[in-house]
Amino acid sequence: MKVFYVLSCILLLGCSQEKKEQKDKGSPEQHCFELKEGINNDDRMKKYVPPTNEQILKALPTHIHRQQLKNFTPFHYDKATVQKLAGEEKAYFASNAYQQKYSEWIAALPEFNYVSVNDNYALAKNRYGFWVVEKTEQSYKPYFLGFTQSFYLNEEYAKDQKFYRDGQFVFTGAVVHTERLSSVPVLPQYELLKDGVQFSVSPADLKKDSDGDGFNDVFEEFIGLNPKSADTDNDGIKDFKDHNPRFASVQSDLADMYNSIADEPAAKMNYSFTEILTNCDYFQQINPKNRKVLIYTVDDKAPIKNDVLDVFFPRKYSKILKYPNYPTINFIDFADETGNGTITAEKVNGVWDIKKKFTVTFGM
Repeated sequence: MKVFYVLSCILLLGCSQEKKEQKDKGSPEQHCFELKEGINNDDRMKKYVPPTNEQILKALPTHIHRQQLKNFTPFHYDKATVQKLAGEEKAYFASNAYQQKYSEWIAALPEFNYVSVNDNYALAKNRYGFWVVEKTEQSYKPYFLGFTQSFYLNEEYAKDQKFYRDGQFVFTGAVVHTERLSSVPVLPQYELLKDGVQFSVSPADLKKDSDGDGFNDVFEEFIGLNPKSADTDNDGIKDFKDHNPRFASVQSDLADMYNSIADEPAAKMNYSFTEILTNCDYFQQINPKNRKVLIYTVDDKAPIKNDVLDVFFPRKYSKILKYPNYPTINFIDFADETGNGTITAEKVNGVWDIKKKFTVTFGM
């Protein structure tokens, strides 16, 4: 049975300048508060227009080279097999055998899961998909491979595979049109565009870091940072060290409130972020200490697919709701990887008191 690979990309964004040009002209109050009259009473989402197959093929990452294979197993997707393999992989990553086999790599970069080692390269995974980790005398350096939602790889659940040969990182699979069926974690459906394809990436293309900020260009383009600027938001902090690299942090009362909401304790990660979806200026200005965030506006996710960010469970928040009977309390509806509900925020003795009430939980 053929093993499948699917990685839904977060989005393909332009540089920060394009982001600024696309941002709407409303005031912070219009972006952050649910006004009962005026322009915010008529906010509308842009209608999603699905890309054509030709547009999908044209938009494939150029650093991934494609070659048609003469002999290959035809594309086949079987839900039961996929779920079984995913469960087995999860158990394997938690096993003592895995911990012993990759102990050196895990000690160096514990935020990745490792599946194969070829020479001084390890093939690894995190929530964004496949990475190559290079071991040198001085360090272990990860490089994101950049496979998007349009790639369906045979090697997704394979272990001890030969992924580095003839000086290239090589995989096989198909090019597909992926359609997400829901914003909850369900498997997608596919339309086959090209079958029996060998995908290869050269180390030189993969390792390119034009701005020297610590992220390879492929990863920065994938998550919407500027690969030609080490400091995308021009706040004086390089993207790799910046806990909010897409927007400059600004001190304000409401930014502090949003910081209290979003900056929950988290394991230290350098190559993984918490995605937040909001148009609110004050939210975009947070300065988190416990976790790294990527903040996107509603328009940011439109270029690829209206719900593509949902695959990664971005945190989404409504505008602030105010009620006459509770003048000191801000009400905010939320949805994240654990469920959805309402947040209340109230200043008590000069400190924001944040409470969460869940309406639905996802059991995660």
